[in-house]
Amino acid sequence: MSFFMKTLLALCCCGCVQEAAAQPGAPEKHEKRPDHVNNAETPYFPPVFNQHGGSCGSASRIGYMFTYEIDAYRKADARKTENIYPTHFTWLLTNSNSGKEGMAMANGVPNAQVYGGTTYSQVFGNQDCSSAEFGWMQGYDQWYAAMFNRISHNSFSPYGLDTEEGRELVKNWLWNHNGDKDFGAGGICGIGVASACKQGTIADDPQGINKKAGVTGMKYVTRWGDGVDHALTIVGYDDRIVFDLDSNKVYGEKDKDECGAWIIVNSWGDGWANKGFIYCPYKYSFPVRQREGGAWKPEFYHVRKDYRPKRTLKLRMEYSRRSEIKLSVGVATRADAREPERTVELEHFKFAGDGRTNKKATFGMDAPTPMLGKWADGKMHDEPMELGYDLTDLTKGMDTRRPLKYFLIIETKKEAIGQGAIYHASVIDYEWDTLGVETPMYVGLRYPVVSGGVKTVLTARVDGEPFFDPVNVRGNGGAAGFCWEAPQRSVYELAGYAVSDGTEGKADTLPAEARSYEKTEYGKTYRVQALYRRNGKTVASAGANAWKCLPEQKQECRALRLDSAGLVVPGVFATNYPEATIEFWIKPYSWKSWNQGMGPGWGRWLIHANDDGAITAGWDGDNRMNTRKGTIVPGQWYHLAFVVREDSLTVYVNGKPEGGMRARGRKGIGGFGDFPLNGSGDGAWDAELAELRFWKTARSEEEIREMMHDTFAEMGRPEDLLACYNGSVYQEGKKSFWNDRTGRFAAELVHAEGVKEMALPQSLMQTGTRTEWARIAGKDTTVTAGQPFQPKAWISAGMETISWCVTDPKGNKTTKEGSAPVFFLNRKGRYELALQARDREGKIHEDKRLVEVEQPEVSARFRASLPELKVGEPVTFLPETVLPGCGYQWTVRGAETGATDLHAVRALYERPGSYAVKLRVKDPVSGRRAVKRMRWMVKNVKPLPEFDLSRRVVVCGQRVELSDRSKYRPTDWHWSVKSRLTTYQVGGRHAVITPEKPGVYDVALTVRNEMGTDSLVKKQTLVVCGADSKNGLNFTQAEAAVQTQKTPWSKGQEEMTLEWWMYPAQADRMAGMGQEGSWSLTAQKNGALVLKVDTVVYRTPAGALRCGEWHHYAVRFCRGKVDFLRDGAVVHSQQQAVQTIGGEKPMYLGGKEHPMSGVIDELRCWGEALDDAVLQEVANRPLDQAWKESHEGKYLPLLYYDFNQSGGDVEDRSESGNRGIRSGFGPDGDAWGRTEGVFSLEFPLPEKKK
Repeated sequence: MSFFMKTLLALCCCGCVQEAAAQPGAPEKHEKRPDHVNNAETPYFPPVFNQHGGSCGSASRIGYMFTYEIDAYRKADARKTENIYPTHFTWLLTNSNSGKEGMAMANGVPNAQVYGGTTYSQVFGNQDCSSAEFGWMQGYDQWYAAMFNRISHNSFSPYGLDTEEGRELVKNWLWNHNGDKDFGAGGICGIGVASACKQGTIADDPQGINKKAGVTGMKYVTRWGDGVDHALTIVGYDDRIVFDLDSNKVYGEKDKDECGAWIIVNSWGDGWANKGFIYCPYKYSFPVRQREGGAWKPEFYHVRKDYRPKRTLKLRMEYSRRSEIKLSVGVATRADAREPERTVELEHFKFAGDGRTNKKATFGMDAPTPMLGKWADGKMHDEPMELGYDLTDLTKGMDTRRPLKYFLIIETKKEAIGQGAIYHASVIDYEWDTLGVETPMYVGLRYPVVSGGVKTVLTARVDGEPFFDPVNVRGNGGAAGFCWEAPQRSVYELAGYAVSDGTEGKADTLPAEARSYEKTEYGKTYRVQALYRRNGKTVASAGANAWKCLPEQKQECRALRLDSAGLVVPGVFATNYPEATIEFWIKPYSWKSWNQGMGPGWGRWLIHANDDGAITAGWDGDNRMNTRKGTIVPGQWYHLAFVVREDSLTVYVNGKPEGGMRARGRKGIGGFGDFPLNGSGDGAWDAELAELRFWKTARSEEEIREMMHDTFAEMGRPEDLLACYNGSVYQEGKKSFWNDRTGRFAAELVHAEGVKEMALPQSLMQTGTRTEWARIAGKDTTVTAGQPFQPKAWISAGMETISWCVTDPKGNKTTKEGSAPVFFLNRKGRYELALQARDREGKIHEDKRLVEVEQPEVSARFRASLPELKVGEPVTFLPETVLPGCGYQWTVRGAETGATDLHAVRALYERPGSYAVKLRVKDPVSGRRAVKRMRWMVKNVKPLPEFDLSRRVVVCGQRVELSDRSKYRPTDWHWSVKSRLTTYQVGGRHAVITPEKPGVYDVALTVRNEMGTDSLVKKQTLVVCGADSKNGLNFTQAEAAVQTQKTPWSKGQEEMTLEWWMYPAQADRMAGMGQEGSWSLTAQKNGALVLKVDTVVYRTPAGALRCGEWHHYAVRFCRGKVDFLRDGAVVHSQQQAVQTIGGEKPMYLGGKEHPMSGVIDELRCWGEALDDAVLQEVANRPLDQAWKESHEGKYLPLLYYDFNQSGGDVEDRSESGNRGIRSGFGPDGDAWGRTEGVFSLEFPLPEKKK
C-alpha cells in the first residue's frame, strides 16, 4: 500500500473526519428517475406494525425512518429484530425534556433485541409517556450498543410539496437519496397530518392506466381531517396513477393536478387501508383538508455513517427521585481547571422520568421513582442503574491527543429531597484500543449525591496518545495559504503532514519538512494533521487547528440594514454555557409582535419584539419575561444586552437593567448549535444592526456600559468573546456571510437581497480617550522542559498586534506573534519572556518576566483502575503521572491485553494468581528512561449471576433462548423456569426451552465455580400465552369511551358474568363500566373494586387490581351474591339483598364521568353465572369457531369484544351484533395495539358442574 493510500486510510479511521450530510439536489444527468418507487418493498423497510398509545411521532420517525435509513445504509435486513429500532426508547421521554431527534443524535437508539421489543420493551411492559414510573434501560453494554446507531442531524424540505421544486426534491430523495450512492436504496421522509381522513378506492380509468400500474381497487386519501394530530411516513411515489378528483369523469388532468400520488405508511397495523399503506394524490399534499398552514415540508433523517464512539462515560449510580436530577459532562483543556470549558447535558437525563404533566395532586413534588423505574415484573427497581453515554462529540475540535479534564456533574433541583449515591464513574477511551482503556473518576463504596440544589461533581484527567498536532497554525503573512510549526516531539516518528478542506476522503500529503500550504480557496476551512508511524501504520493527529481562508477584510467597522432578512450564526451555541451574554445595537424601523426574532425558538431560546414596545426573551413558554411597555420606539438606536447567569436572565437597555427573571428547570443557554436572526415570516428583521457580540460569560452592568460605545481591536478581543460581528460582508459562491472577527462563526445571511452593508454610525462610537495596557498573564513562571509553553497576555481592548520573545540562557532569541503562541523550551534553565503590544494609536506597551524551565520526572509508577483484581473482570493499568510525548511499553504476563504501546493498557485475567506487570517509559526530549515492575494478585471469586432472555412474552410452542451474562467465570450453570404449576430445568451456559403450558414464569440461574455458588431469580420475567391475543383497546384520554348500541342484559337479570383482560395504567381509572341508572363498576386508588347495583354497594379489599400488569378480571352475579375474581380465582365474595341486575340502557366503558386508563382486551358479557371451570377455560382462550364447535352452542356470550381491529367502532363477535361506538380516543388507530401477556393463566381445571 502506498504512503498516500495509508494516509487516506489513517484520516478516515483515526483523523478528524467531518460527516458529509446529504444535501437536496438533482441526480447525475445521465440517470433517469423511474416513474414509481416504493422503498417499502426493499429489504431495508421493517414490517408494518401497530403503534402503542400516542407514539405516532416515534413510530414514524424511529420505528420506520430511523430503522429504514440505517438499514438502507448498512444493507441490513429490516425483518430481523437486531435491525429494528424501537419506538418507546425515545417516546417515553416525550414529557421529560428530551426529544427523539436529540436522543438519536446525541447518544443513539438501541436495537429492538437490546431494548427488548420493537415498540415497548417486554422488560418494562406497555408503558405510557405520561407515567411517572416507566422503566429505564439498564446496563453499560446496552447503552454502548446504542451509540453506534445514530443520525448526524434531521432536516426539512425548504419547499412545500405544492411546488414543483418540493416534489422534485422529495422524489429524488425517495429514489436515491439525492444521488448518495452509499445507500442500498432511496430514502423515506416524515410528515404530519390530520388523521381523520376519508378514503376512496382507485378507479379503473377508461384508458386502463391504473389497471396497468396494478393499483386499481387500492385505497387513497380523498381528504384529510381538520386538525393535525398524527405522524405518517412517505415511502415512495407513483407518477403513473391518474385520478378524477373533481368528479368530471375525466382522469389525469394535469392542469388540475390529478396525476400521481405519494405512497404513505401508517403505524396502525396491516389491517389499515392497503395492508398499512395508502396513496395520497400529490394534490392533497397538505396536513389538513382546508390546506391551512401550507403544504407538507417533509422531514429527513441523515445517517451518521460508519460511526463508532471514541470516548464514553460509564456510570453506576442510584437516586430515589430520578426527575430531580440532571446529568451533565464537561471538559477542559487545562488539567488544573476548576470549571469545564464546554458542557453537554445528557439527553434522557435532564430532570427526566416523571411524565406527568399535571402535578397538582402531588403539590408539585417529583414522583418517588428510582432511576430504573417500574418493570414488567411489577417491581419498582431501586438497585443502582448502570449506564453509558457517548462523549465523543463533547471534544469535537479539541485535541484529544493531549490531556483533557472531564467533569461529571449531577445537578439537583432546589426543592429536591431524594437520596442517591455514585458507585462507579469512569471515562473509557476506544480510539486506539477497541476493547477500551478506562480512566476512573470514582470507584469505591459509595459517593453521596447531595440534593437540595447542590451540584455533585467528579473529575478525571484523561490522557491521550502522543500523536500531536502542528502548532501556531496561521495565515501566511500576506502570502497565499497558511503555515504552521512542527508539533511537540513524540516517541513516534513524524512521517509528514496531511492538509484537508473537509472534503471526505480528500487530503494532500506533505513531507515532514513542510511548514506551509499555498493551494487554498476562499471560503474553505483547512486542517493540517501531523502523520506518524506506529507499528507499520500511519496515524494522524487530531487536526484540531482549523484555519479558514477568507478574503482580506476591511478594518473599518460595518453595520447591516436588514429588510425582511436575517442571518444564522452557525454552531455558536453548540455547547451549553452556564453563563452567556448576547449584545448588539439595533435601530428598528418597526417593532411588532414576533419580529426582530432571535434564537432557535421556544423550548430552547427566543427573543422577539411586541406590539406594545416591550421585549420578550427567555427559554420557553413557562420561562420567559417581558420588559415594560414602550421600552422600544422605532427609529431610534438602542443597545440591548441579554445576560444569562445560570437560571437568571437580565435584559439591559442602553446599559441599564430593564427587567429580569429567574427560570424554573432551565439553566444556561446552548446545546442547540445554530443561532438564527429570523429572516422570514413574522420573526423577520426590519432594522439596522451593529456590533453583534456573543459571550460565554455573564457580562456585568459595568462591563456592558464600558464597551457598548467601543470596539475591539484585532488583538484586544477577550477569550470569553465567542463571536463578534462588525466587519464587512463577503461572498462564498452563491452565499453571503457577515465576517466574525474571531474567525470562528461567519454568519450566513438569509434573504441576502434584503441586506445592505453600511458604515457604523459615529454616534455609537467611543468619545473619550481609553487607557490602554498590556501585561503577561498569570503568576506561574515554572515551565516543564519539552512541553508546550503558551504564554498569554492581559490586555486592553485597543491592542492591534502582540509579539513575544523568549531568550534562552545562552542569549538565543525566539520571536513569535499572536495572542497565545506555543513555544517549546527543551532545556533546563532560566529564560526571559518579553511581551510587546501595539495599540491602535501606535503606542507600544511592554512587559517582561523570568521563566524557570525544569526537567520533568520520568516516572513508571502505575496503578490499577480497580481496587481489587478479579478473574474475568477487565482492568486498566494506568501511570500515576503521564508525561505527554513519552513512549509507554507494557508487559503484562498471564492476561489477555489490548494494545501494549499506549499510555495505559487493558488486561483480562482468566485464572487467579500473582502476575507481573512491567512498564517502561522513555522521554524523547531528554532521552531519560524509567522502568517499574509490580506484581498484582488476581482473585477468583464466586460468580455473580446475570442473564438475558431472547423473548419475554411467547405463545406456547415458541423457543426461548436463555443467555448467560454472569461475571467472574462460572464453571457450572443451572436454569430453572418455574410457574405456579410447571417447572422446566436445564443446564449449560446458554440454554433453550420451548414452554408448552401457559403461565407467568420466574426464571432463575444458579452459577458456581470453585469459590462458591450464587443464584439470581427474575420474577415474572417470562410470560407464556395459550394463544395470540392480537390487539387490544388503549384508553389514554380521560374522555375516551365506548358505548354499546343496545343493552347487553335486559332488566331483571338474576345471573350474569362480566369478564375481561386488563393492563391498568391508573388504579382509580381501571374499571369504569356499567349501565346508567342500573349498575356500575369502578376502582379506587387503593386497588379496590367497587360494584354498585342500584343503591347496593359491593367492595373488595384493597389490592384486588394491579397496575402495570396483565390480569384477567371477572365479576360474577347470582341472585345477590357477587364474586370478584382475578386470574380465575375468587379474591372476594359478598352477599346482598338485591336479587337482579341489568337495565335497559346501553353499557358503557370509560367516559369523562367514569374514566378508564389502560389497555383492555377480550371483554365478554354472559347471561349466566359461569362456574369456576368454565370461567377459567374461557379466560385463557379466544372464543373462536373452534370454541363454538367444541361446546355445541352452549356458553355463548351476549357480548364479545376481542378488539382485534386497527380502527373504527368496536365489533361485537357474539351473535348479538352489539357494536361499541367509540368516542374521545383521538386519532383513530392510536388506541389499538398488540397485547402481549393475555391468555397466560395456569390452573388445573376443576370438574365442571353437571
